[in-house]
Amino acid sequence: MDTFISNPEPAPTPPRPSAPSPVPLLVAAVLVAVVTAVALLVGSSAEYSAIFPPAWLGFVGSVLAVVAIVCNHSAERVAEASAWVASLMLLGASGGVVLDALRAFFAVTGIPAGAFSVVDLPGFAARLMSLVAAFAALRFARALRRSTLDPARSGERRGARRILLLSGLVLCVPYPLLKIVWWMSGDQSEFEVGFPAMELAAFSIAALGLLMLCTSAGARLPRRLVSLGGWCGSFVLLSMGALMLFGLLSQRLGLVAADVDLGDGGRAVMVFAVYSTWFALGAIVAAATVLYEEATTRDVPAGRSAAPARR
Repeated sequence: MDTFISNPEPAPTPPRPSAPSPVPLLVAAVLVAVVTAVALLVGSSAEYSAIFPPAWLGFVGSVLAVVAIVCNHSAERVAEASAWVASLMLLGASGGVVLDALRAFFAVTGIPAGAFSVVDLPGFAARLMSLVAAFAALRFARALRRSTLDPARSGERRGARRILLLSGLVLCVPYPLLKIVWWMSGDQSEFEVGFPAMELAAFSIAALGLLMLCTSAGARLPRRLVSLGGWCGSFVLLSMGALMLFGLLSQRLGLVAADVDLGDGGRAVMVFAVYSTWFALGAIVAAATVLYEEATTRDVPAGRSAAPARR
């Protein structure tokens, strides 16, 4: 009797995630352009915002967002890259929005705060809209990445997570170290330098978060909690880093009228280099969060539950 050995049928390929909707990003990009144009035409009535990054960064981010939308179906890689860069440019345009919000709080509540309760309302609106659009660009880029993800390259992603972890831990050192050096040096000009307890705590939390995102330790915690911490941390670092980097560059290039006196050129370079670590660390945390979500998400057929991903 002949025995027939049939090859088992290959497992069905999971369907690719549907292409992201461009509507939220398009609406956000248009609003950024409109609100930024109004802010530039009206001008600022508060001097504090003169040292913020130039408002035209919002236009750059909006244009890149539109490029990402247009290239969505014809050149997905270009669309994804444009969306990521658009989110960074829009974050740069939002630099200072936290200070705006604090000033608005005192202005609305009536708590005596003197000049700190004065708000650059047109600029605040433009920066706040840029921050919202940065979230929309980030979500669009994230969805594009999921739609083009190759499961066969999971090994490469594990290697990338290790590189991100090591790089991020290194970047957690410069700023706290600088503050410790200043503290040990005593008073600086007209202000007293205290022990940098908050800086040490903040960057220790950043290092711990990277460990959760890039190692198997994160699998023991709720996935949404780890992801939320990664995204919040990355946006804080990127926004504050962008405020300093774009602000300092704008001052040196004469793009803004105000100037912060940092002393000699060497001190300015040091401050720029140190705050560059904020921006770079924010980008690393964002990338680590993306890879963490990919490592802990598995597409499964309908009716089955996803098993925890092993890394």
